[in-house]
Amino acid sequence: MKINQRESERLAYLLLANGMLVLLVGLLAGVLLIFSLLDAVTLWPLPVWEVDIPGSTRGWSSAHVGGILNGVMLSGVALLMLKLELLDSRAFWVGWGMIITGWANTLFYWAGNFSANRGLSVGATPFGEGDIAGALAFIGGGSGMVFTTVAVIILARVGFEKARPPGQ
Repeated sequence: MKINQRESERLAYLLLANGMLVLLVGLLAGVLLIFSLLDAVTLWPLPVWEVDIPGSTRGWSSAHVGGILNGVMLSGVALLMLKLELLDSRAFWVGWGMIITGWANTLFYWAGNFSANRGLSVGATPFGEGDIAGALAFIGGGSGMVFTTVAVIILARVGFEKARPPGQ
């Protein structure tokens, strides 16, 4: 697979943009965390709207912090792609692998929050029975782990290659 420098840069910027969207979704989860803690939608100066926010406070906290950290991770990897000047299949696997990672992890946090078993399995866990939200969370998170691992290994290898003394 041939990805030249210009295409690699475009992919890095696409990764950066997706990182910011993942971070934005994490910030939105923070708003839902507040509403979950208060058991109401409160947007001053509007009246308080008492509502049962689905999911749990723990789940919204995880979606909030996890989303922000995933957005930062994707953005950092985008900058690493530019700094390391990744090309060809390395650029492809890191760029697209991390985009998949960001959205797969977002799916894990959000769907797991709506699942009885926290999305830790397709079937029953000590936390509850399996359901469609749990299956989506598990499959999303599981696939994301594979892509994350591949991307991190590639980045580590390139880092070690760039660290070699000249002539070796």
